Amino acid sequence: HFRHFNLRMKRDTSLFSEDFKVEVSNQVIDYDTSHIYTGHIYGEQGSLSHGSVIDGKFEGFIQTHSGTFYIEPAERYIKDKTLPFHSVIYHEDDIKYPHKYGPQGGCADHSVFERMQKYQMTGIEEPTTEKPFEEPKNSGPQLLRKKRAAQAEKNTCQLYIQTDHLFYKHYGTREAVIAQISSHVKAIDTIYQSTDFSGIRNISFMVKRIRINTTVDEKDSSNPFRFPNIGVEKFLELNSEQNHDDYCLAYVFTDRDFDDGVLGLAWVGAPSGSSGGICEKSKLYSDGKKKSLNTGIITVQNYGSHVPPKVSHITFAHEVGHNFGSPHDSGMECTPGESKNLGQKENGNYIMYARATSGDKLNNNKFSICSIRNISQVLEKKRNNCFVESGQPICGNGLVEQGEQCDCGYSDQCKDECCYDANQSEDKKCKLRPGKYCSPSQGPCCTAQCTFKLKTDKCRNDSDCAKEGMCNGVSALCPASEPKQNFTECNRQTQVCIKGQCAGSICEKYDLEECTCASSDGKDDRELCHVCCMRKMDPATCASTGSSQWEKHFGRKTITLQPGSPCNDFKGYCDVFMRCRLVDADGPLARLKKAIFNPELYENIAEWIVAYWWAVLLMGIALIMLMAGFIKICSVHTPSSNPKLPPHKPLPGTLKRRRPPQTTQPPQRQRPRESYQMGHMRR
Repeated sequence: HFRHFNLRMKRDTSLFSEDFKVEVSNQVIDYDTSHIYTGHIYGEQGSLSHGSVIDGKFEGFIQTHSGTFYIEPAERYIKDKTLPFHSVIYHEDDIKYPHKYGPQGGCADHSVFERMQKYQMTGIEEPTTEKPFEEPKNSGPQLLRKKRAAQAEKNTCQLYIQTDHLFYKHYGTREAVIAQISSHVKAIDTIYQSTDFSGIRNISFMVKRIRINTTVDEKDSSNPFRFPNIGVEKFLELNSEQNHDDYCLAYVFTDRDFDDGVLGLAWVGAPSGSSGGICEKSKLYSDGKKKSLNTGIITVQNYGSHVPPKVSHITFAHEVGHNFGSPHDSGMECTPGESKNLGQKENGNYIMYARATSGDKLNNNKFSICSIRNISQVLEKKRNNCFVESGQPICGNGLVEQGEQCDCGYSDQCKDECCYDANQSEDKKCKLRPGKYCSPSQGPCCTAQCTFKLKTDKCRNDSDCAKEGMCNGVSALCPASEPKQNFTECNRQTQVCIKGQCAGSICEKYDLEECTCASSDGKDDRELCHVCCMRKMDPATCASTGSSQWEKHFGRKTITLQPGSPCNDFKGYCDVFMRCRLVDADGPLARLKKAIFNPELYENIAEWIVAYWWAVLLMGIALIMLMAGFIKICSVHTPSSNPKLPPHKPLPGTLKRRRPPQTTQPPQRQRPRESYQMGHMRR
């Protein structure tokens, strides 16, 4: 991507609770999470980096103003072990969501949702000794009460995450497994913290316990996830059969290829009247079993391929959204991607959309107003039952957070002459020293002499869509870079720059609009997985970039979609062979029903009978003759009370192979001959 990332990172302790536990093969161990890091790009305000360092190799993601970059081991995608590099880095625009969401709630077909919804209504409430949450009594100054309420706000959901032996087998080590868990939790933490749920803000997540089932546990009879072939509903049920009262949510991560490409499944929360979702306690249900419905499952395999982190992260956010009380989005207000208004459609659908999203639209990583309304109602009712207080900003972590002027670390780390280190007194630490204008910890535009850099000093390299950043002489932060000219090609010439971001389709460069090639009679299925363009407001002109229609723009160069991308107007997904695989949310039984009771089938049969009546007549005569012959043959074995008929013959007697009677012959002298064994070559 022709960019250098200057990361400032520290050990990430915010994702793990103080009583964090790791259980490996039924043994609780003391585990050091010092290989998990978080931070930002030096000088780029609003950026975020998170990942792990294992065996000297970094794996994680980097969020920038121009999108998110992902770093993974090359061996996950390239099997050649002689490669001169160990990792790959790619932009989020290189990925499309192969997300399989069925109709609402189940993230599978509609029948799954209905079964889950009915089951949630059968919970038997048990008497509880817990006192309902009450607001503090009206005593003391009003300002003090507000301050205490703010300090005691419960906004952190504690997680229990298990991984089965297949997940461990895929990633190889417990360090890599924990790194994957922290990456997923950090990703959803970023999404939920940036969302205002009707006044409830800063919702965050923290891992309280991890259980890792290794390959040794594959044969452990106490391991409920040991079997190789488990359906997605049963897999969720096995997780729910455990008691998860100590946690806000409990998830299982696996590497299984579930039917119909399902990537996740979770119980939908509700403010009242139904069991399931966040903070749900274990209770007895109609099948006589006690279950915890504050659960969900995630898989990192889809149609035999590894699911990229971007897709897996958004899957996790989607399933947790169900636990928080959001069904799938519906209605024009919350599904703008289905709107006939091109302006609204361009922004795409939201996280809780029921079907595939392309992943590059403005709304794809946001919650809709419908989801926010549903989630806020559940949070208002349930979060005080199990949420905990979030951590406060930490002076000494190297990040300038709210209430801090600067942060150069502790005394043994701080080399900054401009800032008081974290070992100083409360009134001094993380504040600028007297007479200092800035600190290098604030950004790259501050010198070691605590003065602002000149306007001629560079603080950021250029990128595909933005020019190099220059200091402004009055701030330590690096100002936003000037965007390059609109319609500059980016992302390996498959997209164009729009206002400094690689967000537009390559079609826009030629005053065209991107469209999806929909199937029609005689159309090559492979064309459904091409990047297609059309003239503005004229869907009839939609054609592949490799077609003769757009030869003057693309020179018949075919630009293909990524495997897993939605195709055929979001009705299917492109596979690795660039074929569009249609998604049928009804399932095989519904397809069989449609095939048998399809009126067109019977109309076609009637037309064929009229056209080929003589063939039908011949088949009828042949059938009658066949039945008559069968009756005639079998009649000799049928007992009869008619004395004039010969007695019936036993069935074994007629089937026995008879030999003609042998006559006695005098013995003859046989000539000796060599013995040969048929069919074998003898040495």
